[in-house]
Amino acid sequence: EPYAASAQAPHSEMVVLGGRNVAARASRTAMALALGVALVRWPGQALRGAGAFLRLPRGMAGAQRGVAMGPGPRLELPSRPTAVLRRDGASAGSRAAGLSSLAQAPAGEWAFRASVLGNDGAMSGHIFLDERGRAAYVADGAQIVGRGVGHWVQSGAVAAMELEVFQYGAAAVNVPEKAHRFRGVWEANGNGPLRGDWYFCPEGEAPRIVGSFDAGATTLELLPLVIASQPSVAWGPQARLSPALRDVGMAALDAVPGLREGGHGPSSEERLAPYLVGDAPTIYYIPDWIEPQQEADFLNIADADMRQWEDMKTRSSQEWGAGDRCACGRGLRRETLPPKQKAIAEALHHLGVFDGALYPMNSVRINGYRPGQGIFPHCDGPVYYPKVAILSLCTPCIFNFYPKSGNEDTMKWDHGNDVPGGHRVGDTPLCSVLLEPRSLLVFSHDAFWHHRHGIEAVASDKIPPTVCNLDRVKGDYKVGDDLPRGRRVSLTMRHLLPRCACQG
Repeated sequence: EPYAASAQAPHSEMVVLGGRNVAARASRTAMALALGVALVRWPGQALRGAGAFLRLPRGMAGAQRGVAMGPGPRLELPSRPTAVLRRDGASAGSRAAGLSSLAQAPAGEWAFRASVLGNDGAMSGHIFLDERGRAAYVADGAQIVGRGVGHWVQSGAVAAMELEVFQYGAAAVNVPEKAHRFRGVWEANGNGPLRGDWYFCPEGEAPRIVGSFDAGATTLELLPLVIASQPSVAWGPQARLSPALRDVGMAALDAVPGLREGGHGPSSEERLAPYLVGDAPTIYYIPDWIEPQQEADFLNIADADMRQWEDMKTRSSQEWGAGDRCACGRGLRRETLPPKQKAIAEALHHLGVFDGALYPMNSVRINGYRPGQGIFPHCDGPVYYPKVAILSLCTPCIFNFYPKSGNEDTMKWDHGNDVPGGHRVGDTPLCSVLLEPRSLLVFSHDAFWHHRHGIEAVASDKIPPTVCNLDRVKGDYKVGDDLPRGRRVSLTMRHLLPRCACQG
C-alpha cells in the first residue's frame, strides 16, 4: 500500500543523529533527524533568497503575523520564536475566501513536534501557516537547528502540509547534504490542537508514514499532547487518520499547481556537471563568472576601508557575515552582508550552489595575497555547510587539492599557520586547478571534508602536470608555463551553520 506503515528506515538518506537503534526503541529523547537541501518554489515563481527572512512586528492588524508580501513571493519569518507563541485570529481575507472561522482555517503560528520512527521530537519547534497556502518550519534551536519551507492546503474537514526541511543537531559535527520532504495530514477539528500523521516523501516514491505530529496554539497546550503520545516502533508507526481522510489530504497536496512539478528540479550537482574537473569528486571550475567591471567593483569594496584588513602571517583577510561568538556560547553571531555581496549570494542561489531559503550563502571571507604568500593545506571544518565557492580576482594562481590523509583535525586552529589544524607538509597534490581572474571554483562534500586544499607561498607558479582544467581555462596555458604572481584577492563564500536560535 502506498502509505503503509513501516518500522524500517524509509529511505537510505534518512539518518537519525545519535547513533541509536530506533528499531530497539531507545529512549524518547529529542534526537534530530538529519536533513539536507532542496529549494521549494511557490507556484510559477522562485522563492526569494537570503533577504527573505526578516523580523516582523507583533500584532499586525488584519493579517496573520509571520508572513508578509512584497513585490513577488517572499517568505518572512520572525527572527526568534518566543517560548510561547499564540495563533492570531483569522483575517477578513480568509473569511472572504470561504474559511469562515479559525475552527476551519489553521492559518497562524503553532508550537510543533513530530515523531519519526519512534523518536519523539525528531522535529521540534514552530510551524507557520499563512493564508496564501505557504508553510514554514523553524526548529527550536535547543537540540535541533534548521528550517523548512513549503505549502499547506485544506479540503473540507482535512488539512495537509508539505515541507522541505533542512536540520541537524545543534552540536553535530557532520551535517546533512540536502533537504528531505515531509507531509503532515490531519483532521480539521475546530479551534483545538492539530494532531495528525507524519510522512516522509522519498524522491520519486509514494509518501511513507513514519510517525505522527502534534501542534498547539502555545507550548503549554502542546505539552500534554506530547506526554499523551506514545509512539510505538514495535509494529511500525500507527496512523491516526483513516485511509479515506489520508487520501483526501494527499490528493489536495498533489493538486497544488507547481508543488510537485518536476520534483525537486535539477540538483546542484546536475547544474554544475558541465564544469566538473579533477580527480577528487565534486570540484567545479567556472571561467569568467563575472565581468571585468564587476571585478573592479569588488576590489573597490575590499579596499574601501583599509582598516578592515587583518594582517595575518600568510595573507591579509576580512570577514563579512560572521561576528563574534554569540552570548549563548554555541555559535557565531550573523551579520548583514553588504549589498554587492548580497548580489553574489543571489547569483549563487540561482546557480544552485547554495539554497536561498534553507542554507543561504551568508559568510564571505576576503583574502588578499602578495607575491610570495599563500595558504597552508587545510580543510574548512564543520562550522560551515560542506560547500564553498571561491571567486578569484586580479592575477592567476595554482590551487592544490591533496590526497586524503585521515589526520584532519579541523576543530583546532593552527595559530602558527593561520588555518584549521590537520595540515601536513610535503604531500604531492592529488590535483590542481588553475584559477584565472574572475573565475569561480566550487567544491563540496568529499572534497570539502577530506581533501585538504591550499596555495603555495611562491612569487611565481609553474603549471604542474597535476593541473586538471587546462581544457576549461580561457587563456592559452600549458604545463610548464610560469605564472608570475601579482596581488591576488579572493572571496571565499560559505554558509555559516547556525548553532542556536538566538537570532532566529
